[in-house]
Amino acid sequence: MGFTKSVMITFLSNLLLFFLSIVNTLILSRVLGPAGKGVVDVANNFLSFAIIILGMGFASSNIFFLGKKKENAHGIFGNNILIAILGIVVLVPFYFIQNHWHFKFLQGITNLQMLAILVTVPLITFKSAMINVLLGLQDIVEYNRINIVDKVLSLVLLAGFLLIAVSPTAAILSILVGTVLICVWQVYIFVIGRRITPKLDSALLKAMLGYGLKAQTGNIIQRLNYRLDVFIVNYFLPIGQVGIYGIAVVLGETLWGVTGSMATIIFPIASSATDKKEMSTFTNQITRVSFAIIIIFSILIGLFGKIFIILFFGPAFVAASGALLWLLPGISIFSVSNILASYLAGAGLLEKNIYASIVSGIVTVILDIYLIPRIGINGASIATSLSYTVCTLMTIWFYIQDTQARWQDILILKGSDIAQIRAFIVNKINKQ
Repeated sequence: MGFTKSVMITFLSNLLLFFLSIVNTLILSRVLGPAGKGVVDVANNFLSFAIIILGMGFASSNIFFLGKKKENAHGIFGNNILIAILGIVVLVPFYFIQNHWHFKFLQGITNLQMLAILVTVPLITFKSAMINVLLGLQDIVEYNRINIVDKVLSLVLLAGFLLIAVSPTAAILSILVGTVLICVWQVYIFVIGRRITPKLDSALLKAMLGYGLKAQTGNIIQRLNYRLDVFIVNYFLPIGQVGIYGIAVVLGETLWGVTGSMATIIFPIASSATDKKEMSTFTNQITRVSFAIIIIFSILIGLFGKIFIILFFGPAFVAASGALLWLLPGISIFSVSNILASYLAGAGLLEKNIYASIVSGIVTVILDIYLIPRIGINGASIATSLSYTVCTLMTIWFYIQDTQARWQDILILKGSDIAQIRAFIVNKINKQ
């Protein structure tokens, strides 16, 4: 399948996923209110960190090693099962530690909710890793299909569980049930549909750990940049503020739908690319085109975000509009980093992403701790925007060093780009 078609399929899928995420957030906001939604946001945040930490970077390793050799699929399947099981060794003692100490950054989470979250972790780790196996096989259609089914199922289960009991616990249990069902479907796809049987491959496991741990370091730090502010907001402010801030984050990160679609496809292509100059020229063009599109959408979200929040989420969440405005600059520029970081990872330069993530992670922690107690969720947004900007500037620098590209080639839209876009649209119209 060609790049343009793959990106279009992934982009349209991301638009649908965005719509489903908004509906999910809308249901949580309207049914549970700021405080109840805040509890679910903290739970989801914990899950996202657990996936990154306990996944050992295998989500990236799956793509990288399948890009090198498709026959690795059997060993990759088995090794992913092993990693998911080993995560339980860490989770069991964590439950008892949390039960005793009641960490403040997890305040608002009951023991039952924490138990449900911890049971979900190894399952969702396996689910996330195996979805990336499809990406490594460059089966873009199946990759997007399972993502869409996952989101639709999550939405249906959320609505069903909240009809039974209006509580954050019901929402968290719906995540657990949905994860179990998707994992079962994935096993069916690989074992029955593709005849891929899991086996342990110690040599491959060692190689995957070597690559994955480097990827994991960068991913953990990057996840800190994405989501640490949620825990810090929960630590310093009432949990209802977490729910309000979550609205700003969800709406702001919709901008990544464009670059996320392209970054998703670039990683496996860069992993198997043989012509470096052609790959960098290709990456330059899609980065500057994406950045221009992001700027336009960012302005639109900034203009109409407050009206949208009040209309769909209710007046109780209006404070999210201010936080959204402070988030937009950083999220916009970080869209560039999304693409370039995927190129660097696919080219085997994971350490460059790690360096950028470390520096921006330090910026996040320092500014969050200083700003959030003083100006609330707007402080979290400012810290995030500055952190994203630092990360992007470093990523651009590393990319330029590797490819000899100019910053103008990456960020400034060219007349030839507009001409190609126009020709593409005209061609599509003429074919109808």
